[in-house]
Amino acid sequence: MCKRDYKIADFVLDPEFQKWVLSPDSQTKEYWEKYLNENPKKEEDIALAMKLVANMSRKSYKLSTDKIEETWGNIEQAIGNTEVKENHKGPVPLNAVSTILRFRAKRAEGRREISQFYRMVGILALVFSLAIMVNIYLPKEEAPVVVEQLEMLEHYAPPGVKANLTLQDGSKVILNSGSSLKYIKNFESHQRVLELSGEAYFEVAEDKTRPFRVKTGAVTTTALGTTFHISSYENEPLDIALLTGKVAVDIDLNEGQRINLEKGEGLEINLDNERINSLSFDPEKLLAWTRKSIIFENVSMFQVKRVLENWYGVNIDFINRPASDLEISGKFKDQSLENVLEGLSHSARFEYKLEKDKVTLKFN
Repeated sequence: MCKRDYKIADFVLDPEFQKWVLSPDSQTKEYWEKYLNENPKKEEDIALAMKLVANMSRKSYKLSTDKIEETWGNIEQAIGNTEVKENHKGPVPLNAVSTILRFRAKRAEGRREISQFYRMVGILALVFSLAIMVNIYLPKEEAPVVVEQLEMLEHYAPPGVKANLTLQDGSKVILNSGSSLKYIKNFESHQRVLELSGEAYFEVAEDKTRPFRVKTGAVTTTALGTTFHISSYENEPLDIALLTGKVAVDIDLNEGQRINLEKGEGLEINLDNERINSLSFDPEKLLAWTRKSIIFENVSMFQVKRVLENWYGVNIDFINRPASDLEISGKFKDQSLENVLEGLSHSARFEYKLEKDKVTLKFN
């Protein structure tokens, strides 16, 4: 079977895979890292298979009680039959036990002491022989493989707050309000995987042995060293914009596909109807939020609502629905919510009311 078609069970039973997990060398490490780069969709299967291999139970065997009692009976019988001879005639066997016996016999001061010595040697010899037989004929119980527990980290930027993060590998992330980022602490040895909900800007530290992957639902964006922006909000298209370097975007829908992006290119992915369009963008406008600026350019009032709720940490309610064809434009630099609403109210034709963290917009 081609390894590209491997399932979890196939990985677990593959000797080369087992070697990579339990006792990796440079050759297996290089092979499986190349495999992962060429087959990124197998990542989850491989992760689970690694855990299964590492924790695979190993059978151990123990002697039965009857067998142990029988063995000790043999030992006692052998001890009782041990005879001590004072004089040895003929050639002396050249082994360690014999040498010790002859040396001790010369130094002994009486027959009784020699007898006790030989009795002890008989016991030790039989026990030693029993130990050898057990090691030869019974499988050894292997020491359990210690698997380090994976610790998940999660960063959440609550509404009204933006988070600047520096990850363990040196990569930098700016997390927009109302967004969250999850990943394994210190990452894995062969990849850096993060799960994003919301909006973030990434400056990726280059590491060719560990691709940097950002998962947003069915879409995975992979980079080595680059800067890119992802916006993934509920009920809105997923936008990916590449500012420098290169990325590969894997879209796992009915028919999986990979799209490679170059500097200045972007994608707009609608997961509901599975439509994928190219995206043109202005970097200054795209990253305005990282510089305390809000820019609306022909957007719906519902998108304005989402931005303002996240930006200022408020809840906005509509009285009367805004017109379906209403599009909003405006630019605000480090302004209060009241000033933003005042500026928008004229063009959008609504009246507003602020009560602590609650805002009401009434459309005419």
